[in-house]
Amino acid sequence: MDIASPSKTSLYLNAFDKNIQVDGVIKTIDDGYWAANIVPILYPLWDSDKDKLEVFVKYKDGTSKMNKTKYQRQQKTGVYKWVSYQFDLSPFTDEVDDLYNRLLEKYTEYRVGQENDLERSLAGAFAKSSILNWNKVILIRNFLLMDSDWTQVGDAPLTDAQKANWRTYRQKLRDIPEDQNAVAANEVKFPVTPSKHEAMNDGKEYLSDEYDHVYKMNQIVYSKFADRITNYLAVAISTEAIDEMPVSRVHRVQTTDKSLDEILSIIEEGEVG
Repeated sequence: MDIASPSKTSLYLNAFDKNIQVDGVIKTIDDGYWAANIVPILYPLWDSDKDKLEVFVKYKDGTSKMNKTKYQRQQKTGVYKWVSYQFDLSPFTDEVDDLYNRLLEKYTEYRVGQENDLERSLAGAFAKSSILNWNKVILIRNFLLMDSDWTQVGDAPLTDAQKANWRTYRQKLRDIPEDQNAVAANEVKFPVTPSKHEAMNDGKEYLSDEYDHVYKMNQIVYSKFADRITNYLAVAISTEAIDEMPVSRVHRVQTTDKSLDEILSIIEEGEVG
């Protein structure tokens, strides 16, 4: 079994690669943060110059495992070399719990800070862009599909009629690229949600009115989605290791170290869906 399996581990730390994984989400910690915040937690009990920490794992069943490597002299040859071994954690129950809690705290602090930085950068870039193109229309379409996923689960608090309307809504979203491919991006018509239709209380069947039951994704409407889109992108990029991703995702993004320009280039190339 892989000791870093997300289904089995609460926290996994690889000290050599400076990686920390929590519930399946891996972060590679930058050198500055590692030196200032992680090293003081590890040194000297868990990591030292001649007895280095390799891996620490906290399993969801409450057990823990630690692998270390020690610089020691070989009796037969007299040569010093690094030798890996499993460190016995049994005498350090309280210390292991403290190690886990402190690492989890610093991981969360690092992740939140990193995602906030990325989100702010993305938001600024979207704010500077006044051009609504088809790639952004598709991104919003996918985002709306993701937002309405909950309506199709078995225990959604909806009547059969409401669920039917949400299915119609979602199908209309899926059909946008084919049905409206001849129009400009700012002329694309999006269906209002069934919830919006109910609030209108106009006595008309859902989506029967081609004027009042749709809206165009002009720049004003698009700007209202900016915060939600950038938040989604930040999450999608930074948590791509999670097993169950939303419907929408950014393809080709392999790491959180992607530059903002490259992320936006991916969007402009249409690699969203």
